[in-house]
Amino acid sequence: MHLSRALFSARENSDWLNFSFNTQVQSVLEKGYTAFCSTINDSVATAFGLEDTLRPDAFETVTKLRERGISVHLLSGDDDGPVGSVAGQLGIAAQNIRSRCTAADKQAYIQALTAPTPLSPSKRNQPPTTIFVGDGTNDAVALATAMIGVHMNQETGSEVAKSAADVVLMRPSLLSVLIRIRISEKAVRRIQFNFGWSFVYNLFAVLLGAGAFVNARISPEFAGLGELVSVLPVVAAAVLLRWDRV
Repeated sequence: MHLSRALFSARENSDWLNFSFNTQVQSVLEKGYTAFCSTINDSVATAFGLEDTLRPDAFETVTKLRERGISVHLLSGDDDGPVGSVAGQLGIAAQNIRSRCTAADKQAYIQALTAPTPLSPSKRNQPPTTIFVGDGTNDAVALATAMIGVHMNQETGSEVAKSAADVVLMRPSLLSVLIRIRISEKAVRRIQFNFGWSFVYNLFAVLLGAGAFVNARISPEFAGLGELVSVLPVVAAAVLLRWDRV
């Protein structure tokens, strides 16, 4: 028996297959689901409605980010309905969400966020810090484009996305993003303290060596301790960071 026509099947997002206006697909989209289609010979055979559940810590993470003055955006390859629903539950503004995004769309969006604006010429050399969090292959380009790419390490995570990220979270918890931000802030403050201490100490040492303090004298046998005194606070500040509560 010979078949006069070969059968080809595909399983993709309905928008990628240009079936968003199909009757079966429309009924799924109207319910706020992401439509996943199975086709045979370019005809829709079945349409499935997919829905993601929010992570338990998602709302808390977004709320705390906004409290810190950080603008939160949502980029997704899903359809308008599911993306809008998730954004509504998280309290993300409508102008900060994009649905049906390809990898190139996400990259372009991040580049637009960091582009200098005519209204702030003084900040043209200081683009905003962008942090992109993702775990899929579709996120790899955006992870590499953002100033800081954070990969959520989990069983379903993509190795391509992991290799493109700057930071890989070993725990699949969004609250880890807040922890990393606090650690970074504390590390910066330690660096600032170290520079400040070094400046003050060396200024005092130079003035002392130049004889600015007439009545101050240090015996030669104790002069070598000066280097130790300058280093100990720096080392102590770095070591204490390990036990700081974040």
